[in-house]
Amino acid sequence: MTKSQVPQKRNGRERRKRPDPCLVLVLSFLLLFGLIILYSSTGYVDAKEHPGNPYYTITRQSVFLLLALAVMVAVTRIDYHRLVGLAWILYPVSVLLGILVLFFGREVNGQKRWFAVGPISFQPAEFAKLTLILTLTSFFHRHYQESSRLSLIGRAVLLTLPVFLPVVDANLSSGLIIAGIAFFLTFTASERKPLFFLLVAAVLVFCVAAYQSGLLASVLDEYQMNRVYAWLDPEQFPLSNGFQVLQGLYAIGAGGLFGVGLGNSLQKLGYLPEAQNDMIFSIICEELGLTGAVFLMILFVILMWRFLVIAVHAADDEGMFLTAGVMIHIGIQVLLNISVVTNTIPNTGVSLPFISYGGSSLLFLLTEIGIVFRVSTEPNAIN
Repeated sequence: MTKSQVPQKRNGRERRKRPDPCLVLVLSFLLLFGLIILYSSTGYVDAKEHPGNPYYTITRQSVFLLLALAVMVAVTRIDYHRLVGLAWILYPVSVLLGILVLFFGREVNGQKRWFAVGPISFQPAEFAKLTLILTLTSFFHRHYQESSRLSLIGRAVLLTLPVFLPVVDANLSSGLIIAGIAFFLTFTASERKPLFFLLVAAVLVFCVAAYQSGLLASVLDEYQMNRVYAWLDPEQFPLSNGFQVLQGLYAIGAGGLFGVGLGNSLQKLGYLPEAQNDMIFSIICEELGLTGAVFLMILFVILMWRFLVIAVHAADDEGMFLTAGVMIHIGIQVLLNISVVTNTIPNTGVSLPFISYGGSSLLFLLTEIGIVFRVSTEPNAIN
């Protein structure tokens, strides 16, 4: 997007428009769909682990959803320019939380990713994603006149690294999402488009060369490298790193075109690890078949389309960058999740937005959606 195509700073104060109705509708469908599938995925396990309460997980998720919706509505009432102005306060907080969780976080499966107080947990990586979107929006807004300079890209990288490094150390998947947000937002702001295509090609070549030479094995942790081996040939690791992938693929294969029926999944009966979280797309495929999976993907495509429309029609460049950042975040996370479940990429443990179980993720996702709603209601937005 060139300078002439970017909407500039708003002037004056007018009555705000109504939120984008299509975005409201598709978001409602996604949230309702998520609750239905989550209950279907967890009812059996909850009944075993919490006798007499098959609604344990869905009840918690419903509470998280209500809180997140309240925050979303509150955010729609805040001028997003003020939020962008807070970026330079939130940025050091995000970096500090990312470092502290490495030392004081709750350890799960050998990794410290959460702060936990009793039953309440908080994942700093989710806060880091939102903070990075706000920070880069502020940075590019201030320096957009330098969009043709290479220095803009270099400074964006330096701005991203303090957020990226602590997160990727504890959580590779969240680190990849943060890197993706920075990459594509910088791509949006910069006029040096060919450089980004060359960079992608160079990274792909480097990854292949690193694997073939053994460099990748020396850089990644053992459990991460084992995931790469299991991705390449999961049947060689049926009881270890390939187990989750294989069970997920069995679920997808069993679903066929129309699925075995809502609530009739076999894999959710204790066979598929993280059925309510990272692998919930497998349950969708098993119970609703290819038809249900395609329906869900169409909902996400419509969501991305509305983000794109709102970004292009934003009242100013800050609104455009914010909406683009949210679109990039959610789009990358959806692609990563579906790619992992279908074994297109190595298992990275990333949740499916609005569908998977998780309070922190839902809270920050709906906070970002609230910002997009606010951008769409600006009176000076282009119609």
